[in-house]
Order: sequence, then structure tokens, then C-alpha cells
Amino acid sequence: MKRFRRHGQESQRDRLKQELFHFTKTVEHGFPHQPSALGYSASLQLMAIGTRSGAIKLYGAPGVEFMGLHDENAAVTQVFFMPHQVELVTLLDDNSLHMWTLRGHKGLSELLEIGRFMLTGPPGAPPSVTRVTAVLAHSSGELLLLGTEGGHVFIVEVPGFIELEERNISLDQVTSSVPDDYIGRRNLEHVEALQENPINSNQVAIGYGRGLIVIWDLEQRHAIRHIPATQQLESMWWTEDGSSLLSSHSDGSYCCWPLRGEDENEAEEKSDTPYGHFPCKAITNIVQLPAAGGPPFLLFSGGMPRASYGDRHCITVIHSKTQVAFDFTSRIIDFFVIRDGPQHTGEPSALVVLVEEELVVIDLQTDGWPVIQTPYLVSLHSSAITCSHHVSAIPLKLWERIIAAGELQNTHYSKKPWPITGGQNLAPDPPQRDVLLTGHEDGTVRFWDASGICLYPLYKLSTAAVFHADADPNDNMSQSAEGEWPPFRKVGCFDPYSDDPRLGIQKIHLCKYSGYLTVAGTAGQILMLELNDEAAEQTVEAKVVDLLQGQEGFRWKGHTQLDVRVESVLFPAGFQPFTVVQCHPPAVVTALTLHSEWKVVAFGTSHGFGVYDYLQKNNVLVK
Repeated sequence: MKRFRRHGQESQRDRLKQELFHFTKTVEHGFPHQPSALGYSASLQLMAIGTRSGAIKLYGAPGVEFMGLHDENAAVTQVFFMPHQVELVTLLDDNSLHMWTLRGHKGLSELLEIGRFMLTGPPGAPPSVTRVTAVLAHSSGELLLLGTEGGHVFIVEVPGFIELEERNISLDQVTSSVPDDYIGRRNLEHVEALQENPINSNQVAIGYGRGLIVIWDLEQRHAIRHIPATQQLESMWWTEDGSSLLSSHSDGSYCCWPLRGEDENEAEEKSDTPYGHFPCKAITNIVQLPAAGGPPFLLFSGGMPRASYGDRHCITVIHSKTQVAFDFTSRIIDFFVIRDGPQHTGEPSALVVLVEEELVVIDLQTDGWPVIQTPYLVSLHSSAITCSHHVSAIPLKLWERIIAAGELQNTHYSKKPWPITGGQNLAPDPPQRDVLLTGHEDGTVRFWDASGICLYPLYKLSTAAVFHADADPNDNMSQSAEGEWPPFRKVGCFDPYSDDPRLGIQKIHLCKYSGYLTVAGTAGQILMLELNDEAAEQTVEAKVVDLLQGQEGFRWKGHTQLDVRVESVLFPAGFQPFTVVQCHPPAVVTALTLHSEWKVVAFGTSHGFGVYDYLQKNNVLVK
């Protein structure tokens, strides 16, 4: 680049910046920060995620992504797709409702906000009267039912957000129809849940916080059934054939209420506490789906014994004689089940779980219920990112070898294709192969395909096996022992805890022509690695480089260096270490570069720098 003349230097530099940094497209990689709501449309095959910062993100087939942002800086608390429509509704924690649609524009689709609405109560009414706590998108696609903190249900026509006052269900109407002995014992509290009868769209179940469930006829505008549950209500599910209603409760129990008895008002409360006999946490969400030629699938979140496992984040799946408590490493936001068939009413095929730090999809049709690898929304920060290194235009041979090594690591994943398939990715194939390497606190380096819209995991390298690191006492907790109760199974890759902070990767350099990789860490360690297509058992040679040059009177007060294993170690196919250079003192490596033609690596810390010949295995220069 030519030197700038002093005269007019600023304007030339600005013009050059504009030419260099003219971005036409931007994509977001990684996992949304602080997700707060989850929705799914079986007809569109699209998933929606809302966040605490007011963003709404839609995902379909890999590469199909839409994003919208509410003008209000408020958290999205609920997301609902209107049945068989291209509209979705969001509820924010400022009590506003927003309507979004997917609209065609120049051959592409875009996500647009087309309306907003705020419930207004009668003059002088307290805010609780209109504070929305439950939403039901009616199967007609034309109505929203809004349950509130005050116990009322407002009925709103969409997409115009017109309140149908004559059809609203007031708390007074409900309480006047409830048997006196129930009302005398407790007030009803807020509307906790709303469910529509799958075989009669005129009937909706209104679940109140204190436990009472009322089945209301929208056409006749009166209550036709009362279900007097006595425990605090958390969620409801109406079975597909309309024959019964499931309710889950704050004490870790759930009840199945048959709706086809002779005397419907004498329903007996038969509760089941899956992880009883000791006090349990609430079952916050429950789903029951039929399976061909066998008992139904029952899925619920929560319900763990409070004293022993109250800190676990679990979703339990029960089918026939199989029961598994999927154990996640962060808080569960919500889940849904994808079903087979042209109308998406067949067998349950996949369980999609949104937790605070990742998205996990479980194959419900393959024995053992394995996890399906996600092609997007992969948690970049499964261990805290400490550095990154981007390499563009990777040669095909190196690319294929990295992919092959990664595939050997993924044998535990399901072979089923990604189940969310909505939309079509119209982006052209990337012109070149780009890879992003991220270094992590736990001593791993992850390779990502950064060529296109989705950041896809290719391969994971772990450096911990080279050293005698502090062992993690929880290493053996991932899989439950035979016969253990509850039957836990750890799922997900988010693990924020590092076995040994000295393993953290601080610098990375990959030579795309030779396939040599060097990584440097927190405790002054520099590893040289080469790509091998086969697993190999080998010892790793260690060389200490004294950056102080024997300087007297210096005392290192930081962490000790990592001890390299003297015995041979079996390294899997992929990048395998053959030399470790250990800086003394073992300070964080702050600079690193590699010259693979000369076979030298240069490195620096706050105490000095050195150049090391990794072919001859000796120091070239130490300063």
C-alpha cells in the first residue's frame, strides 16, 4: 500500500477505509444471549426464539434464519405461531403483544412487525386485571385468548387486535358457576394455563393458579365442567383424542382427569408423583402424545426430589418401560416435540429443548434416544472462549482431513437428519472454505466451518491429555449407573467449569499449507501439533526455555507450570502433539507465530521471547 502524503492524508485514509470495509451482508454466529421464550410451527416447520433483550429469531432448515427486534427494550416472555398461518405473536414483559409476519420481497422472505396491542381494563381497574399470564392461539387462526393475573380471560380478534368484549370470560362468571364448597376454601388466583380441546374448538380449559380447572364453551358462553384440583397448578395438556386432561402441579405431581365419565362433576383427583415419596420440585410443563401400537409418550420438565436433586435441570421422557431424565447443564426455558407424518400428527420423532446456554435435540425414534447434532445455534462458549484464529481459503485436502477427523468424534450422535426443515436457503455456495479456530478455558481448540451462513462444528482438539492436570472429580457423573434412580442422562455440551485454569488456550496459529498447528496456553506452554489421519500412541518431548537467562534474584509468584506426561499417550486421529516448549517463568503466552518452511515457532511472554526449531528440537534464540 502506498504511503499517504501529509496533505489531505485524512480524506484519503477515510476513502480507503470505506473501500476496504464495505460490508454487504452480516450474519450472527453462536447462541442467542439470554433466551427467554420458544415457539414452533409444525405447518411452517419453523422455530422461534425470543430473548430478554427483545430480539425475536426464526430458524428453519440450515441457513434459513430471520431476525426481528422489538422497539421496546423488554424481554420476550412468550412466542406463539398462529395455527396454519405465517404470523406469530410475541408477549413482552411490559404486557404488550406484537404480531409478526413473513412477507415476500424481491423473491426473498423477510420478518416484519405488523401490529401491536396492549390490553386496557375498565377505568380505575388495577393493573393485575389486564396483566397477561397465559396466551392461547386458537386453532381458527383468528382469535387470541389472553388469561390475566386478575383471573379474567380476554378474547381478541387477530390480525387486527380487536377486543371482543361480549365474548370475554370474567372471573365473576366463572366463580358464580363453581360449587360453593370449592370457592369457600380458596380464591382462584391468576390464569396459569389455557388449552383448547383438540376435537372441539369451541371448548377451552382455563387453569387457575390455585388448581381449579374450568372447561368453558366459547359458543354457549358458559362453564360445562369443573375440575377441582387442590394443588397449585403449573401447566395443562389436553390429550389428542379429547378424552382426558393432564394437569401438573407445584408439588412435583401430575393428575390425569378423564372427561368422559357418567357424572363429570364427581371426578376424583388421582395424582402421580413420578419422583415421590419425598418433597419434589414443580413439574412446570407436561406433554402426552400417542404412539402407534403402544402406550403414549409422556414428557415433563422438573419434578425432581427437592433435597437430593433440586439443583438439576431435567426433562423426563417415559415410553413403555423406558424412562430417562435428561439432565441439562443450564436452566430449561421450554421444549416442544416434533412429530412425523404429512400433517405432523404421527409418531413423536424429536424432542427440542431450549436451555439458557444451548439448544439440544433428542431423537425419539432411535434406540437409546441419542442427541441429533445441531447445524446452527451451536454454543460457541460451551467452555469460555479465550482466543480465536481465522484462516481463509483452506486447501481442499486439509479441509477433507479435518472433516474426517471430526466425523470420528461424532459417532455418538444420531444418524437422523435435522428435523426442522422450514424454508429454503437461497444463499449461493461460499466461494472458498474458511475455518475459525476458537481456544477455550478448558484447553480445547474447536474448528468451525465459517464459510457460509451457519457456523458449523468440524472438529475438537483437546490438549489436556498431554499434561498431568488437576483431575475433575465430576468426570464420571456424565452417565448414570445401571439401576440409579432418578435415571439421569447428561446431555448438552455447555460446561463452564474448567478442570485446571492453566490449560486455557491463549494463542493459536495454523499453517494451512503444511497442516502444522501451534497453540499456546496460560501456563507458558507452547504445543506443536501435526495432522495425522490415524490414531497414534506416542510420547511428547518437552523442552524448557529459560526466558530470564539465569537472571538472579527473581522469584516467580504465579501458578506452577503444567507437568508433561513422560509415558506414551494414545492420541486420536486429528492434530497430535509432538513437542511442548515450556517457558520459564510459566507466564501467559502473549504472542505466537509459526514459519513452517523454516520449521520454527516464535513465542513471547511478558518476560521475553524465543524462537524454537521444532525439527532439530533446539532453541534458535532466547531474549
